[in-house]
Amino acid sequence: MTPLKGGDLSRLVPSVRRAAKIMSGAITFVRQSAEWGMGWVEKVYHRLLLSLPYDVNKRKMRLDNLFRLSNFRVRTVGISQIRTTHFHGHEDTM
Repeated sequence: MTPLKGGDLSRLVPSVRRAAKIMSGAITFVRQSAEWGMGWVEKVYHRLLLSLPYDVNKRKMRLDNLFRLSNFRVRTVGISQIRTTHFHGHEDTM
């Protein structure tokens, strides 16, 4: 699914316009989150741009460590575009 484009809303039957607008906003919200996450390893850990090892266990360990480092960074620094956009209150962080 894709969000509505200019003029799409006016071509819809009036009874579904509100629902279509809400759905379009939700699609945009989710797509932005996915796009923000793309390339985070390269942007944050420039020195880790090495090819992943062929060995399955080494590959798993390296990827696991990358995600742990990322989570540690977000928790200690407290800066995450996804976190600040999607979490609105204390109950969301639990």
